[in-house]
Amino acid sequence: MCNETSVALNTDSRDENEVKRPLKDTLVLSFSFLAIYTSYLAIQNLQSSLNEEGSLGVVALSCLYGTIILSGILAPSFIKIVGAKRSLVIAWIIHTVYVGSNFYPSWATLIPSSVLLGGIAGPMWTSQGLYLTANGNAYSKLINENFHSALSKLNGIFFTCYEATQIIGNLISSLVLSKSSSVENNNTAISCGAEFCATASNVTSVIEKPDQNVIYILLGIFLACDLVGLCLTFFFLPELKMKASQDKPISNSVVSCCTTMVDKKMLLLIPTFMSNAMTLGILFADYTQAFISCSLGISMVGFIMASYGGTTAVLALFVSRMAKYTGRYSLFIVGNIIDAAMPIALLYWNPSPDHPAFFYIVPTVWGVAEAILQAQFNSLVSIMFEEKLDSAFANYHTSKALAFTATFVLGTFLCLKTRLYIAIGVSLFGFLGYISAELVFHRQTMSIQK
Repeated sequence: MCNETSVALNTDSRDENEVKRPLKDTLVLSFSFLAIYTSYLAIQNLQSSLNEEGSLGVVALSCLYGTIILSGILAPSFIKIVGAKRSLVIAWIIHTVYVGSNFYPSWATLIPSSVLLGGIAGPMWTSQGLYLTANGNAYSKLINENFHSALSKLNGIFFTCYEATQIIGNLISSLVLSKSSSVENNNTAISCGAEFCATASNVTSVIEKPDQNVIYILLGIFLACDLVGLCLTFFFLPELKMKASQDKPISNSVVSCCTTMVDKKMLLLIPTFMSNAMTLGILFADYTQAFISCSLGISMVGFIMASYGGTTAVLALFVSRMAKYTGRYSLFIVGNIIDAAMPIALLYWNPSPDHPAFFYIVPTVWGVAEAILQAQFNSLVSIMFEEKLDSAFANYHTSKALAFTATFVLGTFLCLKTRLYIAIGVSLFGFLGYISAELVFHRQTMSIQK
């Protein structure tokens, strides 16, 4: 195995503030992501609606997540050379470039910036996982608590902040876009909901864009958020020491990722990771376009998607504490059932602007599943692949990126109803994969104890 690493925070003093240090570093990391993803996720939710012509927005998302597939595989090598903190700093700089490209979206600006952003996403998320794992390890020893419970608490803090971005960013986008003189959508020419088909000839420019100066104001706010996140990481996040057991060629990191990928547990978990990403891709790109923008207008996207962020932010912290008492099995079962049920609900719901309250229910319920799965996925990877964390996290994010890419690419030539059926099938397959992975892990653990 290549690039085996052990991580430890760059702190030597053993004073009375040691217990607070892992918490402080987790908060710095969390608030950095809060600032950056307030911008990114709000733009992602609007991308398919704002840049509808020629499917530019969806193609840009496809390029972004498609590049993550390669960047995830190479993430361990990149982090080994650059370091975890510098990986995050570079990521935040590229995020500012991405927001800048949205001021003048075209194939020449949005596609290259999306590729750059996807290229750094693998190292960024792998670094995030390494930081939280290191903090969780230190915290568990300082408070004499088992690793899973301590890590779940820190994951809960991080993902509460992360999911709060869906509240802040979406509220900002809707409050700003509602000031536009052209945000109402009175479309009656096509069907909204599961019957919506972005590839149909009569769907061209069905969603009216807001005034350009209003879009500029919105993007200016998001650019400021990115700069705040960059400063927080650069000035306040400590370096993460990466101690390699021995120097090995960079090519071995690719071998390491591939070796981890063919691990029986990882092979069984990959469908679970992918099914979660596929359903989220439908929520972010299709629900926002085919249900919200089509029925109510683009200015309502932020308000409605904020309900998703509110649910995930509140429940993430609660679920992380609940995991100590319930264990992860029951949480995963509930999360996976909801994840599979939501595409089924979209198939049979005929959205109507006369009943706006229903539009909030879908992302709210979906948020329950995401609050459970997001933090627990990180804990699951840390527990099952303790000896090869970097490559395991890289595989986790790569598999999710592959599913996001497939979802967005399919959206350019398949109608929504067909993709909902595909998502349901993948979700059921992923649920079986998770159960099988837990059984394999249990048998391996029992054999070691004997």
